[in-house]
Amino acid sequence: MSEIIFTDVAFRYQESGNFYVLQNLNVRFQSAHITVLTGASGCGKSTLLYLAAGIYPENAGVLSSGSVKIDEDDPSELPPNLRCKRVGMMFQNPALQFCMDTVRNELAFCLENVRTPREEMDPKIDEALHFCCIEHLKDRKLLTLSGGEKQKVMLACLAALSPAWILLDEPFANLDDRSARDIAAKLARLHHEKGTGILAVDHRLENWLGIAEEVKGMDKMGNLIAEGLTRTAHDGRHKKTPHEAQPEPLLQLKNITASYSGTPVLRGLNADFSRGKSYALLGDSGSGKSTLFDVLRGLVPFNGAVFYRGSTVRKKDLGRPGPMGFVTQNPQDQFVADTVYDEILTSLKSKGNRTAAPNAEEDQAEAILRSIGLWGYRRVSPYMLSQGQQRRLGVAAILACACEILICDEPTYAQDWNNTIAIMESLENVMISQGTTLIFSTHDRKLAADFADKIFELKEGILLEYDQSDF
Repeated sequence: MSEIIFTDVAFRYQESGNFYVLQNLNVRFQSAHITVLTGASGCGKSTLLYLAAGIYPENAGVLSSGSVKIDEDDPSELPPNLRCKRVGMMFQNPALQFCMDTVRNELAFCLENVRTPREEMDPKIDEALHFCCIEHLKDRKLLTLSGGEKQKVMLACLAALSPAWILLDEPFANLDDRSARDIAAKLARLHHEKGTGILAVDHRLENWLGIAEEVKGMDKMGNLIAEGLTRTAHDGRHKKTPHEAQPEPLLQLKNITASYSGTPVLRGLNADFSRGKSYALLGDSGSGKSTLFDVLRGLVPFNGAVFYRGSTVRKKDLGRPGPMGFVTQNPQDQFVADTVYDEILTSLKSKGNRTAAPNAEEDQAEAILRSIGLWGYRRVSPYMLSQGQQRRLGVAAILACACEILICDEPTYAQDWNNTIAIMESLENVMISQGTTLIFSTHDRKLAADFADKIFELKEGILLEYDQSDF
């Protein structure tokens, strides 16, 4: 049996200062158990994983005191070829881990780094792809994959490397329920058949029912407590009083078709979006939700037409500053400022409100950051925040721009339930007060039913339309 051992660990991100993400942390994780770590967004769960993987403090932060060991070894001091045999990690955003262009080449690169003989590489690649049921992605370019598909590819990389420990940061954040259950079962299989230690950070505990043997909760001070494993749920339909809709659609999609490498992803999509209404977009991982949003951002070639207020939007104008604002699946893609405070302030100043009172924008920036729990991080780079905190900042920054149409790709990704509700209510408040049209993607069908006036679902490239009463 292997152990990951934290002894009197104190860790902070800044070279100086008194803000510690983890302090006086003492905990042991045993490979005999599948362990899930949960807690509020930003409490230090991801930091704990990065320390266990040896990524911190080698690449960021300061370990002020204490030690982190895998059995007798400090993972940060192991050479890469030995470290990745002891511990492998899936990031919240696996795209940050990829080094190559295609799925096949990424797996080959992983195996090369552990000096796998050439004659063994192809069989290991095929076995890992088969294990994750993604043989069809073998020659796809990584840039064309959905967030959920990227998570499956990274799991295939870990399966190919077969480390003693697998660490997972929100492994189901971009997956539909069916795929999440399937991946959880595969992790359990690795654990029981190969003895692989599993340590996962997750807010979606329902996927671990019957699989995890141990659940630990982390409070805002970084302290760990034992918790039971229960299904997360919420009761009752959310009540909305949306802005009165205009009789004519604000945004229209007409026969939108898009393909990757000749394979159709979107097949003749048609949809109307009215002012002051909210729309949810559902669909399995890889169904084309992000592709549709990338069409509207001008990033993906397509056939068909996009109309705004009845007039055709030129393809070269899609994605430019205008009536549509976007919260991307990876919040790092949208940050423009050096600090959290300046990120919000830049958005507020983009409104060009010259009649505002002196210091009005500064006061508003403070109010926004306090409302999303990030005022204490105002001088920190957005890239030093946790993924959950980055998502809250990204949503708040776009809301501060006051767009007519707000398009959010998984806005509640990697959030605990309290922050999920807070984000959705902030989006809804803007919709109601300003008549903004809200379009958001999600894998949470209950969330869609509670917060959307109309629900769309992508299936095999076709867009299906439902009313709230259908859910």
